[in-house]
Amino acid sequence: MRLADKTAIITGAGSGIGNATTRKFLEEGANVFATDIDETALVELAREFPSLEILPGDVSLMEEVEEIVTAATKRWGQLDILVNSAGITARNVDENASLEERWDKVMAVNVKGSMLMAQAAVGAMRMSGGGAIINLSSVMGVVGYPTALAFSDGFNPYPGSKGAVAQMTRDMGVRFAAEGIRVNAVAPGFVHTSLTANVTQNPEILSALNKLHPAGRMGTAEEIANVIAFLASDEASFVNGAVWMVDGGYSAQ
Repeated sequence: MRLADKTAIITGAGSGIGNATTRKFLEEGANVFATDIDETALVELAREFPSLEILPGDVSLMEEVEEIVTAATKRWGQLDILVNSAGITARNVDENASLEERWDKVMAVNVKGSMLMAQAAVGAMRMSGGGAIINLSSVMGVVGYPTALAFSDGFNPYPGSKGAVAQMTRDMGVRFAAEGIRVNAVAPGFVHTSLTANVTQNPEILSALNKLHPAGRMGTAEEIANVIAFLASDEASFVNGAVWMVDGGYSAQ
């Protein structure tokens, strides 16, 4: 119960790492306000966990971000934790979209969305006397994208977006430390989620991805959620502005 009496907003809670983190936080005693653009997924999650508060929203839109943070703060009177798990890859964008359209959409959700949520959350955390923000970066924000997953035109906005999240985390960690607000990021390796399912269904690609990790396998959403829970807890009180590689040794090679 490391997160007992803590109030958390988790974006992208409908699936993948956000879903696993929501479950982990509830297990650890937190009051959780879950948001996702997929309302159906949120409703299904709330049926499973009646104590869960939900509100569909698009983190790339400022008005919806403000609505999410206001609703969470009003519900419990405070905000202690934000987990910016909402994210997309270029493969989540219309396959007929231009490079510019793919780039803008991925950057809007992964970078702008994380920034807008953090900006709104910091205001609420100041009133609570501090807090913790955990952003989701990626090993792909540190190293090059595997050739097996490259796009035919050679350009993929995802690595750049996750690299931006990592640097934004360092900047915010320094900026808000004196106010008792810690900002860290988790950079997963390849993880089995709905975002990766469209490529891991190919046995050859799955085998190649497994071999990229010294651990010999891809990770699970639950393994990432465990690290997020630690960073959100008071046990990580002296951890700030850091990007935690949770990648089975991928980036150490």
